[in-house]
Amino acid sequence: MLIESRTIVGASAALAIVGAALWGSALMMEPPSQSGRVEIRQVEDKSWSVEVKDMGGLQASPSEAQKTAAVTR
Repeated sequence: MLIESRTIVGASAALAIVGAALWGSALMMEPPSQSGRVEIRQVEDKSWSVEVKDMGGLQASPSEAQKTAAVTR
């Protein structure tokens, strides 16, 4: 199979156009309006408490936060 130079030039030009279109659309997109937050604090019984909150489309109330603790040994 013979690959001509114009085939290679055409394919690279097509990839450059697609890349430029993706880059341009990425510049026009707005950054997310919500930002995440991580809080780590040590509790009295020598373990760490971490709250995991779902920052999806719905705003969860503080009582719906998932809590987990790891005990150091």
